[in-house]
Amino acid sequence: MPGNSTQNHHPRSSTASRERSIARGPTARTRSWRSSMWLINQGAEAKLYHMTGQEYCGVSLPYDLVVKERVRKRYRIPPLDSRIVLSRTIHEARLLHEAKRAGVHTPTLFFIDTTRHAIVMEHIEGTRVKERLLDAPRTSLDLVVRIGADVGRLHAHGIVHGDLTTSNLILRDGDVVFIDFGLGEFSPDVEPQAVDLHLFKQALMSTHYEMTNSYWERFLEGYKTTMPASDEIIERIADIEQRGRYVERGEQQ
Repeated sequence: MPGNSTQNHHPRSSTASRERSIARGPTARTRSWRSSMWLINQGAEAKLYHMTGQEYCGVSLPYDLVVKERVRKRYRIPPLDSRIVLSRTIHEARLLHEAKRAGVHTPTLFFIDTTRHAIVMEHIEGTRVKERLLDAPRTSLDLVVRIGADVGRLHAHGIVHGDLTTSNLILRDGDVVFIDFGLGEFSPDVEPQAVDLHLFKQALMSTHYEMTNSYWERFLEGYKTTMPASDEIIERIADIEQRGRYVERGEQQ
């Protein structure tokens, strides 16, 4: 399966409604939707289904689809839970849409099912970047540069991914596709963007530790080409790491 703008770009709340590929409305025709889907992943916040192309909400889609259905929380009052889950569903859809507008490859968004609190999007066939880096670590440096440039595009448009790991990046036909914006947010601020990079660095250290330094240097090389405020954000990462070391020392005492 996914420009450059200023650091202060704020997507308007009506963005998702402007995208022609997004449809909201009655879902009476989706009563038997699970009969044609199979569960491929389940987390604390959402269930992920793979669905073969067919009619959904009255529209024929000859594609393989992914349906991401947010999980309801039984400890919350049902009306409140419904509002929270729906808000987060729409929020994630907007993040996907705005990331694509920023020039980053993301799954194409087809529907927001407001009744089932689900996002219906393109199924991405490809290789996870995690696997590519593990299989061919020394020949993947240019790939890491491209990832850094794409993250810079996100941040320049005020988009924080929230869960930047090599497992949430898929290589398809040479393009890096960013998936799973469920923990993302819109923010032009330095701190959340620096945390985004810090999390990616931690992911490199835990999964690709032998190449961490080389990958991190190349990642920042790409990031600087698309993110005007890169110096300030990179400086903040050092502060975040220092805070982490301070907390670790405190826990050991």
